[in-house]
Amino acid sequence: MRRKRFPDETDWLSFFETEPDEELEQQMPIEYQDVTFRFENQEEKFVVTMSLEMQEVYLKVVRKMNASVLGIYDFKTVRHVEIKKDRQKEKELLLILDTRDRFITTVEITFLPSFCLMVKEHFSGE
Repeated sequence: MRRKRFPDETDWLSFFETEPDEELEQQMPIEYQDVTFRFENQEEKFVVTMSLEMQEVYLKVVRKMNASVLGIYDFKTVRHVEIKKDRQKEKELLLILDTRDRFITTVEITFLPSFCLMVKEHFSGE
């Protein structure tokens, strides 16, 4: 059985625990739509915009305390997205980017309990 490239609409709604900014087209899979989710943890606010069929994921992180931008991450070669943790106090995504020169790049994003983003290169063995 082939693994899904992206979570479905129900998975995303559960993960973000909120509706997207725009109402989703019910007759179209979520990976063919541009969607934006806004949510927060204790210290940060997040804006996640996804255009999965175009392989794009955009993340903006802002500190609540002083509204300073902690980071803007704009990925244009997202091949696969996996929800690693979807619990009430633990939220974590894994992005796998397109393979480049025998290396695979992964991005691990933790939203809860606190924000952390790790980018790793792995030798693909090819």
